[in-house]
Amino acid sequence: MNTVQSHYFKTNDGVTLHYLEATPSKTDHSETVLLLPAGGISARIFQYQIDAFSQYYRVISLNKRGHGQSEKVDFGYRVSRYAHDLHDLLTSLALTEVTIVAHALGAAIVYNYIDLFGHQSIKKLIIVDEPAVLLVNPTWSDKEKQEYGCIYHAAEIHGLTNGFLEDNANVLKQNIINITTTSHATKAQKDFILDCMTIPDSAASQLYLDNICQDFRDVLKKLTLPVLFITGRASLYPWQGVVA
Repeated sequence: MNTVQSHYFKTNDGVTLHYLEATPSKTDHSETVLLLPAGGISARIFQYQIDAFSQYYRVISLNKRGHGQSEKVDFGYRVSRYAHDLHDLLTSLALTEVTIVAHALGAAIVYNYIDLFGHQSIKKLIIVDEPAVLLVNPTWSDKEKQEYGCIYHAAEIHGLTNGFLEDNANVLKQNIINITTTSHATKAQKDFILDCMTIPDSAASQLYLDNICQDFRDVLKKLTLPVLFITGRASLYPWQGVVA
């Protein structure tokens, strides 16, 4: 197992963000794999992937603002700000030709980043289990909803995201874990995921709301780099939409 180190950098709006880094001990680590966890989830969630990938690559796992050991501020919990935070990380480390593995909200961050800054610094992109649009347009047919992968209805959004502000917010978090893991997931594995949900509840409410309201279908048309879409038939989202 390679040693995982902690590092920090500052964003252009003065927020201190944390990331984990591991590099192979015997091979050239000029190639970098950047891991972007889901919303509300800290960089530690990728501990096994870091261990595996760092045998061959330099691996970085980002703690988004408000997550893990990154600074807990009271502003900026939206996809567009996270996209700029990603830009600040790539700039700070002078990263080019990076392979990005983006899970769930991480996908929205990358899409917004590409919309703002292009994808010249990205060599390859791996999108895991989030479609480009999440919010259902009531005029869409069932076939269109399936093709787009969207599942959320406008009248229900605040009911969901306000759940983070309730006294029993842990019930919502546990429900999220239950519906996003397989029946084979053990209690220890689910407890580990819950332990990785380190974002303040008020920030989670803002972030989930903003993410659900995004639509990046037009950004998909801009992608000229190699992209791998990963999902499953038992995913929360219709798999047809996740694979674009």
